[in-house]
Amino acid sequence: MTEPAIPAAEGPELHLAALPFPTYQGTQAAVLGMLEARTRQGHAAELFTYGTRTRDYPLAPTFTLHRTPSWQAISQRSGPSWPKVALDVCMGVQLHALVRRTRPRLLIAHHAEAMSLACTLPELPCVFFAHTDLSAELPTYSLQRYSKPLELAGRALDRTLCRRASAIAGISPNLCERLGALSDRRACYVPTPWPLPEPIRPAERAEARLAMGLAADALVALYAGNLDAYQDAERILAALRLVGIESRRRITLLLATRSDSSNFLQHAIQLGVAFRTCQLGGEPIRRMLHAAADFAIVPRGIPGGLPIKLLDALARGLPCAVMPHATAGLSITDAVLCAKAHTTAALAAAISTLASQPGLRRELARRGRRYVANEHNDERFCQALDEVATEARQLHVLPTANARFR
Repeated sequence: MTEPAIPAAEGPELHLAALPFPTYQGTQAAVLGMLEARTRQGHAAELFTYGTRTRDYPLAPTFTLHRTPSWQAISQRSGPSWPKVALDVCMGVQLHALVRRTRPRLLIAHHAEAMSLACTLPELPCVFFAHTDLSAELPTYSLQRYSKPLELAGRALDRTLCRRASAIAGISPNLCERLGALSDRRACYVPTPWPLPEPIRPAERAEARLAMGLAADALVALYAGNLDAYQDAERILAALRLVGIESRRRITLLLATRSDSSNFLQHAIQLGVAFRTCQLGGEPIRRMLHAAADFAIVPRGIPGGLPIKLLDALARGLPCAVMPHATAGLSITDAVLCAKAHTTAALAAAISTLASQPGLRRELARRGRRYVANEHNDERFCQALDEVATEARQLHVLPTANARFR
């Protein structure tokens, strides 16, 4: 019987994320927050990712950052692409050299591509840190006739990667439940750490509205994020149109994205939805956007992952109207206004309620900040990750007696 392995290497905890980094996107922001939390708590943690042009995304990391050479052709959209496959190959080659040099005690592979790379290093204990459910997300990137094959492929890949990992972590309770049922293994929920900024001051609201060309008395709803199909952002437009028809309440949508928004905005014009746009950026821009809005809308077309935009809004004291999938199984029923069903009418009803009740908005703002402070602090995150890391090291089994990294 093979004995559990106790790796000899006691180097850093090496996080792998096969994605462009840094960028102003949810998964990247979550990974950044995790690495910064680990270093604040005294852990030796390092990150290996794709490269991006640093002048576009300035970053002064508190942790050691390893990156592939920058590639201008790389898309920052979510989902698979051939350039990303090429970068994965490049990253895989560099990964083996990096492991020989740093001798990590543990690999933490964020998302499927990184876990696929980690599978080439069976000598090391590895945590598969899942950020989404591929069986639900992959079909959203293709035509309808390919949706079933992609769903099956995503399910098979998730199952395989879960079974190859030493231990499994998930970014949301719902994702952990889905992966556990799929792989017949325990998946541990690890809460994403998130900073709690200073509350937005009334003067900031006036300044932000002036900068965005918004009237002081306008009702403004914020959507901040990409426009890929899995987000279901188009439903916001239909819901706002329905609110206007049923309650005659005019709400201006503040759209903050780095996606191509031309089709989305054309649809808004066709439906008669008022809007303002802004390119999503770093902290000053994000703070201004949240200051300008009365509430945020967080849709979600598929189950599994966690909308990081939701944590950001709650932390800033911006009340949220959300779709059921967006709650991700978090204990936030009293901190958000959740639509009663995954329908346009249900979302419109939640938006209308939030828009008409300033007192409710103030109460949800207070509860949202309290939720983030209690549930998404550094200590909660590190404790949960330490538990799954310990499990990985205990359950890891060396493939042969002559493993390269003993």
